Amino acid sequence: MACYDLQAVISAAKDQKIIYGGRKVSRDIANLEYTLNEVARCIQQLTPENFDKVWSDTAESIKFDVYKIEFSPKEHVVDSIYIKLCLLDNGELFVKLGSFHLE
Repeated sequence: MACYDLQAVISAAKDQKIIYGGRKVSRDIANLEYTLNEVARCIQQLTPENFDKVWSDTAESIKFDVYKIEFSPKEHVVDSIYIKLCLLDNGELFVKLGSFHLE
């Protein structure tokens, strides 16, 4: 069972309130040649069926929900994407990506 409300995650993604949680995430997204808009569209297409597991980062005491999705960023392209995310509430909701790369 996911830790975070998927509808809240999707809502934050619609507003492009997305934080890349480190250089590796930024690099992986850049290597995919995805724009912020494409990352947001991918997150918005998540469904409960895409949920895989909960992953715990013991160093930061944060739990991440892991999703796997087939996403088409461009016509005739389908990528199998692995997403590790959490929802941050600092007065506003933000999606923090712990991973975003090809599965």
